[in-house]
Amino acid sequence: MSLLLNKTTLTFIAFVACPVLGLVTAVMGLIMILSGDVIPGVVFLVVLTQVFVVGGIWATRKRSSLLEDGSGQ
Repeated sequence: MSLLLNKTTLTFIAFVACPVLGLVTAVMGLIMILSGDVIPGVVFLVVLTQVFVVGGIWATRKRSSLLEDGSGQ
């Protein structure tokens, strides 16, 4: 698993994948709320967007710990 989570992969996850997916789910949740689907829209905003926020924070912290250790490839 450590080969899959090198500094390049974690950089992509932290700075590209999670922010883009978080933005897409937030916009999708707002569109759902405005179109009348309130409950699924709130689920998108509260649950799914927060999953990507936490994923980005986790990847950033993991990346910084790899860079401090010097074990990042």
